[in-house]
Amino acid sequence: HASVRSCDWVPGCYALIRKEVIDQVGLFDPRYFLYYEEVDHCFAAKRAGWDVVYFPDAPVVHIGGESAKLESAISSKSRQIESLQIESELLYFRKNHGLIGVFAHLLLNTLADFILFLKDFIKLRAPATIFFNLKRALFVWKMFFRTRLATQPTR
Repeated sequence: HASVRSCDWVPGCYALIRKEVIDQVGLFDPRYFLYYEEVDHCFAAKRAGWDVVYFPDAPVVHIGGESAKLESAISSKSRQIESLQIESELLYFRKNHGLIGVFAHLLLNTLADFILFLKDFIKLRAPATIFFNLKRALFVWKMFFRTRLATQPTR
């Protein structure tokens, strides 16, 4: 984007936060070890009446995956630790959208993974590729229960 604009959230490496915002909405929620802490904080700031603004001329260098590499193996696709990303995503949806919101999120993700499974099956892809999305869907549900219905981190 080439223009200054309001947005829903900015990456944490990009965020400059006014002290007044922190005084009003607090710091990042410590339940998020990695991922979604900035989404959650921007959501809280917007609910409190603050704007979240993207400035295209502010130079930022973000080397994706560096924090994650110190913790565990990162995925080759997203350069993230998948279990922590899923955990944080579930915590975010439960905290901000309730049990119905996180359940809707789970159902939509499961549907998407099933559609991708069918697509790979129809295209006669390798078995590892075909079953990847089904395994991912099962893992997401496992994380839902490991986080006590998306209420507590696993750490």
